[in-house]
Amino acid sequence: MTFQAKSTFAMLGILTAVYGWYFITMFATAGRTPVSEVVYQPLMILVTIPLILLTIVVHAAIAIAAPGEAGVTDERDRLIALRGEGLGGLVLAAGVFGGLVLAMFGGQPFWIAHALLGALVLAEMTAAATKLVLYRRGF
Repeated sequence: MTFQAKSTFAMLGILTAVYGWYFITMFATAGRTPVSEVVYQPLMILVTIPLILLTIVVHAAIAIAAPGEAGVTDERDRLIALRGEGLGGLVLAAGVFGGLVLAMFGGQPFWIAHALLGALVLAEMTAAATKLVLYRRGF
């Protein structure tokens, strides 16, 4: 497995763990409290700290384990990244459209913010999953 594939796999796991916890926490809170009273902004901002820290630690560990592979990309890696990001971009566009529809029809700011954040996270996860599939298929 190349450095890029390991990095992609790690990012998919980190995104799933961090944002999975965030969305479970927020939706549980929204189930107990009217969404107009939920204060989500501080946690939405603070969740980036563990995301960044985990990313740094995991990528450093991957680079230490195979220093010769770190930072090396070839044409195959670039094509896989291009395809993955392209599909992720489509998911992001659809999610942003959904967020805009919520805004146009008077949705609560809580739901609009989480639809947009969810679109961003889902787009990144889609891009990562697509890249991993392409790496496994031997693109």
